[in-house]
Amino acid sequence: MVGEMTSEPAFDAPDPGAARDAARAQREQVLQAGAQHCDASVQDILRAEGEARSGARRPLPGEWSGPRSGAAAATDAAQRLNGSLNAFVRIFSGEEAAGIAESLREGDRGDGALVGVPFAFKDVFQMPGHRPGAGTRLRLSNAAGEVSPMLRRLCEAGAIPIGATVPDPWCYSTTGENAYLGAPVHPADATLLVGGSSSGSAVAVAAGIVPFALGTDTGGSIRIPAAFCGQWGWKPTNGLLEAAGMLPLSVSHDCPAVVAQNAAVLEAVMRVLIPSDAPAWAEGRPLARVGVARALFAPCDEPTKAMLTRIEGRIAMSVEVRDIAAPDLTVCNSIASVVTGYEAAACLGPVFARHPEVFSANTRQRLAIGSLVDEDTYGLAQATRAQVLRRLLNEVFADVDVMVLPVTPRASYRRSELAGSPRDVQQLTLELLAFNRWVNTLGLPAITVPLKAGDDGGSAAVQLVARPFTDLDLVGFASDLMLRA
Repeated sequence: MVGEMTSEPAFDAPDPGAARDAARAQREQVLQAGAQHCDASVQDILRAEGEARSGARRPLPGEWSGPRSGAAAATDAAQRLNGSLNAFVRIFSGEEAAGIAESLREGDRGDGALVGVPFAFKDVFQMPGHRPGAGTRLRLSNAAGEVSPMLRRLCEAGAIPIGATVPDPWCYSTTGENAYLGAPVHPADATLLVGGSSSGSAVAVAAGIVPFALGTDTGGSIRIPAAFCGQWGWKPTNGLLEAAGMLPLSVSHDCPAVVAQNAAVLEAVMRVLIPSDAPAWAEGRPLARVGVARALFAPCDEPTKAMLTRIEGRIAMSVEVRDIAAPDLTVCNSIASVVTGYEAAACLGPVFARHPEVFSANTRQRLAIGSLVDEDTYGLAQATRAQVLRRLLNEVFADVDVMVLPVTPRASYRRSELAGSPRDVQQLTLELLAFNRWVNTLGLPAITVPLKAGDDGGSAAVQLVARPFTDLDLVGFASDLMLRA
């Protein structure tokens, strides 16, 4: 039985009473979920899913067929546009970029799959010559000072890093706003919300500076800004990509992630980043049964509903479409709040002790709530995660291969909406997270698919979600979908 909460909030909570009330409410929500002892963890279930995948192996990455603007042109564009877009924390000189890329290559890999292709990366990845700051002016190292394997893989394939991008501070928000470095600005309309926390990465791609950028996704952090900026976003199966060399927020939910200008670019990058021994390389059965979580689209705005209609029309040309029950978002979001809060407080506690001045009141309040989560409540939330995942795999994914869901209830939001009361801003943040956190909680792969929503140049997006380790199957399905009339 989970014990009564007795501790005091840490992190200099602006409102300690509200922090205690919120932590108590989260505890009650987890208790109400009714989880019993589970004989497997989420990691155990994901591992079993990977071991069960069979079939012929896909070919390894081939030659890059995307745009070849070159690193020099990308650097010039970044320097020219960053004054108005504020996408980058730091832009490397040509000499710096070449030196970094060379230092991460193991010998001469000039025949790699991404030779000369420029990219950007979120300011949470460690690399030679750059220590991440997680959207602050601090320069930090991860616990081991280890270079990110994701950056190493890209550079070994010939790609050139041109700079580090601005995220929400500590990656602990979804709006794209940043009081320390300034907010990245939407390339199409400066009044629109970019979303976050991988905001600068999405802006750099949407502005045409680079064809792809690395970000992270802990609760929608790549999918939300990708959708708002009209780009493709990939949140991988939990654990598929190596998170070493990356500043953590919530080790149970954090995923390195990618935003790309189109499906072909995304797939090429995925093929470089996914380890060669990963179960995702096995060709699974065709994704021939598609389920639409229609209840989640009901409260959405008209552009998002119109996007669903267009996507359904394309799907129905070749595969079966079924209505499915939406995941229990109340339970999943309660789990996410408990697990992410507990782990974020543990991860950021040492940094806060040294640098409390770079934690906003909102961040301190959220971390204070996390600091009040006791081990029993955290353990119960983890057990509930496993039960919900097993139920979804055994029930929903017994009938469908792909789920179609909205990314957010509205296709776009205005930055002016952040000028409301703290409660209004909190509700907006929860609205942005609502359809996304469950994917991280259950460890599933997801891809944001954008389409133009009208003649005004605006876009809307849906996300496609599938079983663990179907990442390459999913991007292939999405790419075929976009090619249909």
